[in-house]
Amino acid sequence: MLRTVFGRLGRAVSVGFWVMVISFAVMRIIPGDPASARLGGVDAAAIEQLRKQLNLDGSIFHQFMTYVIDLLHGNLGVSLQTGRGVKEIIASTLPLTVYLIIFSTVFAIIFSIPIGTAIAWSGRAPIVYAFRGITAVILATPNFFIAMVGILIFTVRVHWSPVFGYEPQFPQNLKYLWLPVLVNTLIMTSVISRVLFSSVVETKQEEFVETGIIRGVGRRKFFWFYILKPSLAPTVVLLSYMMGTMLGATVILETIFTLPGIGREMVNAVLTSDYPVVQGILLIFGIITVFLSFIGDVIAYALDRRVKI
Repeated sequence: MLRTVFGRLGRAVSVGFWVMVISFAVMRIIPGDPASARLGGVDAAAIEQLRKQLNLDGSIFHQFMTYVIDLLHGNLGVSLQTGRGVKEIIASTLPLTVYLIIFSTVFAIIFSIPIGTAIAWSGRAPIVYAFRGITAVILATPNFFIAMVGILIFTVRVHWSPVFGYEPQFPQNLKYLWLPVLVNTLIMTSVISRVLFSSVVETKQEEFVETGIIRGVGRRKFFWFYILKPSLAPTVVLLSYMMGTMLGATVILETIFTLPGIGREMVNAVLTSDYPVVQGILLIFGIITVFLSFIGDVIAYALDRRVKI
């Protein structure tokens, strides 16, 4: 177990290194000169000063070493638009997005496990067809459309959710977060419950399940060790992947619900050519995604040792 975990950790560190390289390359692969594009190519002295600020002067090797040293010192640069440190911007916007992801994941797990397991366990054709149809419709509907329908119902009609605004303090922020969390939860529950449903159906056909029945294993022990535990392994891997991709997916929800999260900050940075902010947020997105993938793989391996990671 430890050898497998340390091996996967080494792989995660390797992937994290390449995430850092890609983040470094963002401003270098843009056609033309980012400094000139930012300032319009008018003042040569100002362009040269901005190139130094963006660490675009000197050789590529020197630029990369400077970038790595700055990262080791916790320096992600300064926003060209506001003059604030990129680390400060991330620290102020990331918590909201993390709230969205955590709350959505928790509620999705609470709903997905009973729904997917119960339907797979019953195996009744009408229930299975209805389940597949409903989840297919939800997955085929864009999240922005579901969000707008939610705003129409819960904000315009019944006034349960504020139109705009946000309070960062907990639990005051919950009145602004519950509706986007509901939208995310609905989509995540559809995906996770379908995967868990398929996994339970496949597990029921395994030989060790028949062995458990023959040996007369108790109902609770049989359900957990022979059915649910091995079926959760692929679901956990999918869940860790979805949590990583939700960092980017929340851009739409944060824009629709006017929430000052890191996804919306990323969009604003791209639109204003704020390269240090784009570079810093991409790096954080990549590191978080790699970390979640590592945790998901380890948990899946702990649940079912047959899983190859």
